[in-house]
Amino acid sequence: MTTAAGAAIIDVRGLRDPELSERVLDAFDVLAPGESLVVVAGQEPRGLLRRLQVERKGVFEWSPLESGASCFRTQLTRRAAERGALRGVAEALSWDHDRLEALDERAFDLLAAGDAPGAQVAWTEFTVGLKRHIRFEEELLFPAFEAGLGVSPASGPTAVMRDEHRGIERLIGAIGRALAGDGEALALRHELHDLLGDHNMKEERVLYPRTDELLDPEGSDALVARIQAS
Repeated sequence: MTTAAGAAIIDVRGLRDPELSERVLDAFDVLAPGESLVVVAGQEPRGLLRRLQVERKGVFEWSPLESGASCFRTQLTRRAAERGALRGVAEALSWDHDRLEALDERAFDLLAAGDAPGAQVAWTEFTVGLKRHIRFEEELLFPAFEAGLGVSPASGPTAVMRDEHRGIERLIGAIGRALAGDGEALALRHELHDLLGDHNMKEERVLYPRTDELLDPEGSDALVARIQAS
């Protein structure tokens, strides 16, 4: 399989909770910090996420890779943290930026190696992840930031961020089409990196840490849990 390089894969299609969750939790518990497991399920594994948030709180990352009619792939990554540790917005969302950057690099490494189908698969995973990242920022993070500062969604830094999101979405769609055949992917990728690099820097240096400051540690942790479930 060309996806999720370096990750173990566990296929639990045909299983339902609680057997599905038990099987995955057993596999997750043997991971070392930094190692990942890709769960392939026949339905969205919401029960698994709920159990992780209760029984493995603070020690996992939850990253959907594919959401289809009959196939849901989710990457679980073991964190180097104590069970029960509180999460912060800046830490959690900066980690997702790094994960997405690695997927982008993987897609174009595969393209350079002549594996066009593998590049398209990796880019699809990148697209799923980045679109989800944009959605939970706009639906969950930005409102928390705006409420804390008492600013309108139509003005201030989040208004700029929303405009930049629309440009990012346009470019990732264009790159996906280019990878499927028109050969302009590299030039479009440079354009995306120019926009995304500046955008992510503003988020990591200002928006994320400021949100953590506006919320208490328990509030940041609760927001990260909502983001995981989004």
